[in-house]
Amino acid sequence: MALDEAVSEAVRRRLSPPTLRLYGWDRPSLSLGRFQAVSDIDKNYCDEKGYPVVRRQTGGRAVLHDAELTYSFSARSDDTLFSGSLIENYTLISDALLLGLRISGVTAKASYIKKRASAHNNPACFRAVSFGEITVEGKKVIGSAQKRYKDGFLQHGSILLRFSRRELANVLGQHDEDSFSDIGAINDYAPDISFNTLCSTLKEAFGKSLKIKLINDKPSRYEQDRAAELERTRYSNPEWNYSR
Repeated sequence: MALDEAVSEAVRRRLSPPTLRLYGWDRPSLSLGRFQAVSDIDKNYCDEKGYPVVRRQTGGRAVLHDAELTYSFSARSDDTLFSGSLIENYTLISDALLLGLRISGVTAKASYIKKRASAHNNPACFRAVSFGEITVEGKKVIGSAQKRYKDGFLQHGSILLRFSRRELANVLGQHDEDSFSDIGAINDYAPDISFNTLCSTLKEAFGKSLKIKLINDKPSRYEQDRAAELERTRYSNPEWNYSR
């Protein structure tokens, strides 16, 4: 989370170009939406399982990160390609994600109609199917959120490769895992797709969809130093993570 914010800051300060970041998780971890109440989760269960809890900079609801590919995309708002509204930028990125899944052989669809899931108060992010989010056979497989600044934006999201309804129910302190039956995972439909394969196809898809050339790179020294500072002062700070 700290590196996502640091990269976004570097992009907005013109220290870095528009940036797509793809990454995974070394252990199951729970992220809370920026304004979500901590009471939405079973913190004791997370502590017992050793699941770190972190508050995202973006809004939305809880996400259990595990067997997934996480993406983040940062750009300035005066970039010609991303000078549109939140909805227009969201659509551009959703189209690229959708193309990535289709290149991988997964027949996915994007919802471009604003709507809510039946359980709109559910604390799980993946229960809400909102504008531009992607489903396979009616099940949501990608959950995304966007943070807008006056000079740019950060959008990040989770692409589920595998998913445990029971474990999500546990971290949310809920007993009915069937209430998450409208959440799907990529490997349910394409068992052979790996993390690395999906990374490659997403890079290809973003290049084709946005008509840009992606150049592989590592975080800059500024991004690394700024991420370390943000981790220390914010993302590893209980006052930040449990502030609501």
